[in-house]
Amino acid sequence: MIAEDEALQLVRKTSKYDHALVVATLMEKLAATLNENEQEWKLVGLLHDLDYDEVVNEMKRHGIVSAERLKGKLPEHCIHAIMVHDHRTGLTPKSRLDKALIAADTVASLIEKTETQIEKLEVDALRVKLENASLGQSWYKSNLMQVEEIGLRLEDFLHLCLDVLKTTKSTKNSNPRRY
Repeated sequence: MIAEDEALQLVRKTSKYDHALVVATLMEKLAATLNENEQEWKLVGLLHDLDYDEVVNEMKRHGIVSAERLKGKLPEHCIHAIMVHDHRTGLTPKSRLDKALIAADTVASLIEKTETQIEKLEVDALRVKLENASLGQSWYKSNLMQVEEIGLRLEDFLHLCLDVLKTTKSTKNSNPRRY
């Protein structure tokens, strides 16, 4: 399996580096909460957008190119999660890992788009942002509802995410709005 240092080096060269760090942290915490493999889940979160810059104009390939590049470096179930994390591929998520990655990636993206400082963001406000985002793009809500299929209530998931992001914000980025 790929070492975390090697994964960081791969991701460091992408425009999604900060996002990948956030998703990796969320995935590690989700794994701990769900009694899953924390290292595997963290690596999946770290590497899920490895191909983003390459496929930005062909998003139906997003995750698939990364999965091809990572074959042999991660277990197959990890490769599958990366491959299915974007709804535009048309592939179906099946495992807890698949669904957790989709939800973690979505909440990170949603929070990235908010103008509210992360330390001031509360679950109720995040729910409103989710509802508003879902009006134009229904996949936001359907992606986040995947957490209920893996054994978490949406509210508990949002609390977990905000707690993690508020705790790690100061060490990840000096921008007061970002993590």
